[in-house]
Amino acid sequence: MTDYCTVADVKADGRLDITGTEYDATLAELVTAASRWIDQYCCAGISNAFAAGDADTAVRYYDAAAIVRSTLHLDAPLLAVDAITNGDGAGVTSGYRLEPLNGQTFRRVKMLSTGPGWTFPTDASEIAITGVWGLSASTPPAIREACAMLAGWMFKRYQTALADASANVELGQLVYGESMPRQVVAILDTYRESYLV
Repeated sequence: MTDYCTVADVKADGRLDITGTEYDATLAELVTAASRWIDQYCCAGISNAFAAGDADTAVRYYDAAAIVRSTLHLDAPLLAVDAITNGDGAGVTSGYRLEPLNGQTFRRVKMLSTGPGWTFPTDASEIAITGVWGLSASTPPAIREACAMLAGWMFKRYQTALADASANVELGQLVYGESMPRQVVAILDTYRESYLV
């Protein structure tokens, strides 16, 4: 699986400003953890959501409940189709359209009037779609930044013994930590919402 940033990104000037290699192994683990958390948050059930390639080809199955009129509604974002197998086991090679037409990812497969139509000979019949699933074929710069921020935040949380609160004596304040940095969530929500609509 692909990590969405590098250890060097996290250590960089202006981020953690770490010049040595003492923490590289820990930071590498945190980068991987942050990358998988981003996958789960933005596109549950899809690994490499932001670096999907041919190696990420997988099969997803759909029953009659996923179809409204002539349109099959997908449960994950689709980047490219390798094969569609209808419910009767026949391959569907034409007569369908991926939607939305101008989308970066596809969320629906519409059977055209020239197509064979969706068929389900038995209650156990399923449509199988083989393809590359994810939100992007390459990691967008904003996702790289969110990953570096999240990994850096996790690293600093370990350095403070995972404290939930810190005190600012000068201001007489007790500051409670967040479960996830708001800046990271704000970046990720843009990608998450674009898929969910």
